[in-house]
Formats: sequence, C-alpha cells, structure tokens
Amino acid sequence: MINSAISFGVAILLAVLLKLLHVNLWIGSLIGLVAGAAAFWFIAKNVQDRLEAIFKQASGQLKPKQHEPAIKAMQKGYALAPWQFGIKSAVNAQIGMLYYVLNKPAEAEPLLKASGMNYFAKAMLAILQWKRGAAKLAKDTFASAIGWTGRKESIVYALYAYVLNEMRDRNAAIEVLNRGLKYCKDDERLLANRTLLQNKKPMKMTVYGNLWYQFMLERPVVRQEPPPFIRMPRRQ
Repeated sequence: MINSAISFGVAILLAVLLKLLHVNLWIGSLIGLVAGAAAFWFIAKNVQDRLEAIFKQASGQLKPKQHEPAIKAMQKGYALAPWQFGIKSAVNAQIGMLYYVLNKPAEAEPLLKASGMNYFAKAMLAILQWKRGAAKLAKDTFASAIGWTGRKESIVYALYAYVLNEMRDRNAAIEVLNRGLKYCKDDERLLANRTLLQNKKPMKMTVYGNLWYQFMLERPVVRQEPPPFIRMPRRQ
C-alpha cells in the first residue's frame, strides 16, 4: 500500500538524516518511527475523508428506480484502494449492501463476500446463503461476522438467532442470544427475544426499527422503497 511505503520511507529517511547529524541512533530511530506513524495517520485520514465524500455523493445520487449513477459514483472509491489497506473491501461492502436491498442477490453476493470485516455485509451475505439453501455456510458466515467486528453488535446476534429459528433450531438460536448477552450486557432486545424463544413464540425483530428492515426479511406495515443508503452504527 502506498501509505505504508511513504510512512516507512519517512521513518527511515529521518532516522538516517539524524544519524548523519550525529544524533544517537536509538533516539533518531524513535523520532523516525514517530514521524512515520504521524505520516501514516495523516495519509489514512485524508484517504478516509475522500472515501466518505464519495459515499456521500453516491447517497445524493440514489433515487427510486435509478441506482446505477450511485453505484458508478461509489466505484470511484476503488481508485483509492492502492493508497490504503481495506479501502477496496469497504467499497465492495457498500455496493454489495446496496445491491442486497435492491433485491439483486447475484450482484450482491460476490461483493459481500469480498467485504473484509464489515459485519453488516457479512450478515447480509449469510442471509443470502441461507435463502439459497446453504445452511452450513450461512452459519459459518454469521459466526465470522460475530467473531470479527460484530462481537458487541446486538443486531448481529439477533439476526443469527432469527435465521437459526427459521431453520427450526430454536435451541441453537437461544444459545446464540445467550452468547450475545455476554458481550451486550442487559440488552433488552436480546433479552426479550430470548424470552419469546424460550416460550416457543416467534422473535420480534421490529424492536431494532429501521435497522431490521434493511435486511429485507420483513416489510414495514407501510410499504416503502428500499432504504436509500445503508446506515450503519458510527463504530462500523
């Protein structure tokens, strides 16, 4: 990645220059490392800001039944991929999630699969796998979504439990909710759904509001177009 190469170069160059000025080698190396880290942070922030601007532009271009302009706008983010690790997977995730809510699984699945550690994208991928009958693969994908970056995200555990319950495996669904409660302490939504499953009743995913509807497993009472742009927790 260009960012890593530049940052490493800054660190080495500064350390060498300080050595030529007869600065102690260890002190010069330390100063070089600090300068390299600062360069890395500055470049990474600049690339991230540019990517967010691209996504914002794409969001503004997304209109009902006119999605290609937004997708083309997001694809501009690929040009930033050589600069920073994870940029390509972030763009893949965003485009894949858009295809998902547009009900285009053939286009969505390969992009969601290449979405890196994006737990929202992984959850959507698992749902697509489940829908096409790949139950074991869906379970593995949900497990990876939780094990990577979604460990403290209530919605991921709830989605996994929901799918397991739909697979007629209520006990496994309850086990997943129990696991979620270890990381999402006293989460009322997980607690309520666990109680429902324990009483052999269907889960109520509407407690997650619009976040739940983004996964297109249930329509709101008032029919609406797919969400104009994927909204994720700021932590993501």
